[in-house]
Amino acid sequence: MTKRPNSSTKEDQGQRKRHHGEASSTSLPIPDLSTATPWSSSDISSELPPLPRILDPELELAVFSHPGIGHGPNYERLEWLGDAYIEMIATALIFQTFGFASAGRNSQVREQLVRNVTLAKYFMQYKMEKRARLPSDLGTMEEMMRTRTKPKELTKIQGDIFEAYVAAVVVSDPVNGVVAVIAWLKSLWARTIKDQIKQAEKSRKSAPSGQGFQSTAPGGTSVNGALPKEQLAQILIVKGILLRYEDVPSKEKKDKDLGLPLFTVAIYLDGWGESNKFLGSGTALQKKEAGQKAAAMALENKKLMAFYGDKKKAFLAAQKALSEANESKAST
Repeated sequence: MTKRPNSSTKEDQGQRKRHHGEASSTSLPIPDLSTATPWSSSDISSELPPLPRILDPELELAVFSHPGIGHGPNYERLEWLGDAYIEMIATALIFQTFGFASAGRNSQVREQLVRNVTLAKYFMQYKMEKRARLPSDLGTMEEMMRTRTKPKELTKIQGDIFEAYVAAVVVSDPVNGVVAVIAWLKSLWARTIKDQIKQAEKSRKSAPSGQGFQSTAPGGTSVNGALPKEQLAQILIVKGILLRYEDVPSKEKKDKDLGLPLFTVAIYLDGWGESNKFLGSGTALQKKEAGQKAAAMALENKKLMAFYGDKKKAFLAAQKALSEANESKAST
């Protein structure tokens, strides 16, 4: 085995200088997600949570330095690492909080939290633009934000810097960095999905003993025990009674947070003296979820449910009486 020459090219030296101050592979903490406990309404604050500190000045310089500057530390590798931390923490919090939701729905909520548009919003809320260092051809971050001539590139850079900041907090404090980041992001994200958190907490509190992990889906459609569609069918359905779930045009074409298409489903009753009776409607990212929302809306009309429920009870009582009379007649 030959010994490697004790020399280096200018390119090698430049690379070492370029990554100076970035995370080393030997000091990287393994995330402990035990503090990623379920969200509750107490986590929702009207005020922005304070930024955790980056304990290493060189890492802090790298966080706010665009790779295009071409010399010194930059955020490229930190952004890559921060992206992984953010997705992992979001996944853990969502899994703990929305235990009854489908994997697909949970993925949609996670996308709402980790996408660049959301992270760029946090970047601006913390006024990180004052510290960003960009290549001369891009100008300053404040100029980019003012002119918005390259909105997609602007959002990407802002999101990258935020991700790099997360990584730098963790790497600069191997003992407490992960815990600090989890607490910070949990509070920050709670402001973004506060309605879903409140709905999940409400369902957890109403869950029967031993079913505390089961909670509402982020869209508010799943409940502990029977789902709304099942509950509605139990109240209304006997032979000859029909509930129809039909697609109808949505007032809002796309979800305001995710930009994904929305579906609206309406529910109609045929029976109990009614024809094409509208009971409720629901809008969601999935047709199945929209149908559950429609059923939930129908169930909220307690007076109407009691009216049809009484009709069903009277019908079943009459059927039972007729059956008993026929049996009595047959036995004589």
